Amino acid sequence: MSKTPETPETPENTVPASGLATGATAPPSQSTDLRQLQWRTRVVMAERGVRSVSALRRQLQKLGIDISDAQLGRIVDGKSSHFNSRVVAGLLTALNCGLDDLLAVQ
Repeated sequence: MSKTPETPETPENTVPASGLATGATAPPSQSTDLRQLQWRTRVVMAERGVRSVSALRRQLQKLGIDISDAQLGRIVDGKSSHFNSRVVAGLLTALNCGLDDLLAVQ
């Protein structure tokens, strides 16, 4: 069996923890410092007079959006890191707001 020669590690071919080769810069879309999104659903609900997650869920159901109280509660409490675009569109419609009202970018 012949052994393939290994390439010695040099600064040019190592990849640091950032995922970028040494000396490389991240393009804007691959920045290592991701901006954080913060749900503002509860604030918007209060501004619109929607008093409970169940009331909001009923409004979403009228729009054809099926979501459980538990799932919607995670969104309202800002504990959801994943979301469905259809649910977000339903929230925008039900709460009569814009995306910048519903989500804050930090």
